[in-house]
Amino acid sequence: MESRMIPKGNYILIQNIEPQVDHGRYPVKCEVSDTVKVSAEVFREGHGIIRAELVWRREGFKLWNRVPMAHVNPGLDLWEASFNPVEIGMHEYRIEAYTDHFASWVHDTKRKVDAGEQQLQSEVIEGLHLMQDAAGRAPKKDAAQIALWVGEISALTDSREQAAVMFSAQIEQAVCSFPMRKGVETGASAGYPLYVDRAKARFAAWYEVFPRSTGSDPARSATWKDVEKFLPYVADLGFDVLYFPPIHPIGKSFKKGRNNSLNAAPEDPGCPYAIGNETGGHFEVCEQLGSMEDFERVVKKAAEMNISIAIDFAINCSYDHPYLKEHPDWFFRRPDGTIKYAENPPKKYEDIYPLNFNCEDRDALWNEMKRYFLFWAEKGVRIFRVDNPHTKPVIFWEWVIREVQKEYPDVIFLSEAFTRPRMMEMLAKVGFTQSYTYFTWRNEKKELMEYFTHLTQGDVSKYMRGNLFPTTPDIHPRFLHHAPASAFKIRLALAATLSSVYGMYSGYEFLENEPFPGKEELNSSEKYEIKVRDWTQEGIRGFVRSLNRIRHANPAFHEYDNLRFCDCRNGQIIGYIKSACGGQNVLLILVSLDPYQKQVSTVQFPLADFGIDPHSSYEVCDLLTGAAYTWMGPENYVELTPENPVHIFRVDA
Repeated sequence: MESRMIPKGNYILIQNIEPQVDHGRYPVKCEVSDTVKVSAEVFREGHGIIRAELVWRREGFKLWNRVPMAHVNPGLDLWEASFNPVEIGMHEYRIEAYTDHFASWVHDTKRKVDAGEQQLQSEVIEGLHLMQDAAGRAPKKDAAQIALWVGEISALTDSREQAAVMFSAQIEQAVCSFPMRKGVETGASAGYPLYVDRAKARFAAWYEVFPRSTGSDPARSATWKDVEKFLPYVADLGFDVLYFPPIHPIGKSFKKGRNNSLNAAPEDPGCPYAIGNETGGHFEVCEQLGSMEDFERVVKKAAEMNISIAIDFAINCSYDHPYLKEHPDWFFRRPDGTIKYAENPPKKYEDIYPLNFNCEDRDALWNEMKRYFLFWAEKGVRIFRVDNPHTKPVIFWEWVIREVQKEYPDVIFLSEAFTRPRMMEMLAKVGFTQSYTYFTWRNEKKELMEYFTHLTQGDVSKYMRGNLFPTTPDIHPRFLHHAPASAFKIRLALAATLSSVYGMYSGYEFLENEPFPGKEELNSSEKYEIKVRDWTQEGIRGFVRSLNRIRHANPAFHEYDNLRFCDCRNGQIIGYIKSACGGQNVLLILVSLDPYQKQVSTVQFPLADFGIDPHSSYEVCDLLTGAAYTWMGPENYVELTPENPVHIFRVDA
């Protein structure tokens, strides 16, 4: 008869661990001091009592932290535990389980006693053996105590009396503290990665501005000194991040003119996304903005105001970039030997030459890109908005983000990828901290509800954080074409309250709304000219300031995955709830989707979910206007006007 190898393995089974991304292939994301709740199904054959532990540690540490898991649903073998990582960086967690032989012995022997068995000599011998076995694993002091108990129990002559002593909670707790964690009657899951970010990864308001447009003279570029003077304006509006499009030297060959014209005038500044000239490339600042020392001063002054500086990593080179002479093999070449400029038909970027990330000298190119991030991180920049990452290999991003965060764990990467949903999600999986979304084109109630339920309540919320921008220098959606102030308030309020992280492009507060004919772009695009704005005009600055003040003051807005939609009978009013602090901070947000007419509706608020008596009155306070209302029951009347198209109600039971 053919002999077959007996399979090896542990008896305890561990499955369906949550949270996890693709069975642990990619890390789950959280922020410092977040509570990470972990669940798993843990079971084995028979009726032996098992214990499960959640074990976790920071990457590079030897010792594991252990948290006992609670058996929350014995019928479904479901166990849960939580931990609170307090350091930024990569972590690992897993589940370990073991059979608690002494607890199983106590359980089984008690059943025999309850059934009236009188002779328990064999059971007592077994129990004493388990106690001695535990003493062999215990520290000296605990081992001595267990040995003392063994001696006292052995001196008794009645087996039922011996068993009764061994049933004591004190003995059971002491013996079970030193379980057998080795052998087939244990189990351990694979490790699951978790990346812990700083708080600004999840909660922040971004302000985007071209540094050259912060001055007062349309005939010349502003400088870093002008940007430094501009910082109080950003702080006054309540923004946490000041984001600059590319700050590097601008190419002069094939320079673009106003509105992307191929015929640039000598005074036209060129597009900042065409990087590189005779003064340098990605490791220098534009000579018209000033010196590197001036830039570093801006970073330092911003930090003093609790504003982080973010810069744009655009992997583009002008024809004048040093790389074209030093590393011509890093670029795409046509069969005739000419270097191929960037295209996205019908768009052409004649002033930009993209790098070939699969060139033969790939290692040198990739390391140069890594050096870029490390260089600017050393200058104090810890946030990078990456231009078009979906056109570069995903494996590159997985590698470079990990490499950078090993040295600077607090670096935040924002993915600017308006592309296929699966690619956007994959970029988040491999390490991008935040992601642009399709919010800019979601205007209808149904599509907003479906999209943000997907982003904040589904599996994608474990690894992808949507950073919502109503507009960008490239995108001016039709909803805002020649639109009134109410439309700008509506889109900004949705961005600031649907997600915990959002951004606003400069000029939005002044209702810049003239589209380029036939396109979803602003006319006179700032990408190709210097803008001079009157920063003292009001526009909707007061509304912006109020939104950011309310966001900072209410913890419910600091969370990303706590969004819940509620029923509004009017299809032109969208309503949703965000809550935090165990229900102590409950907000009901109502936004009209119609910027032109008054809209009214009733709104359903789930009283029972927040412990509110349906027969008692409760207060709602509009945090934007200060108006307070007394409501009764779950259904109440609201109205929104073009002048005030948003309610942010704090619900006070």
